[in-house]
Amino acid sequence: MAEYPTKPTVRIKEALDELLQYNDRTRGRVSGSMYLGKDIFIVTLREPRVINGEWEDVNRTVDIFDLMDAHQQEQGSGISMVNDPA
Repeated sequence: MAEYPTKPTVRIKEALDELLQYNDRTRGRVSGSMYLGKDIFIVTLREPRVINGEWEDVNRTVDIFDLMDAHQQEQGSGISMVNDPA
């Protein structure tokens, strides 16, 4: 006998995900959000996708105040916000 998780909704999701693979129209999809009422069962289906790309870890963080200071320095280094008729 298979071991099932302790939460009934998790068991329902796992069973449904397995059943979805047997149908041509639902193969490759998994169950999303579920609503289980007294006389109705509604499930949204999701189709997981893999997006190819690259991961780069720059190993740094930026403080918002540092960004604000850098922006103010850029603005003060030649761009005047006030019209100077001189």
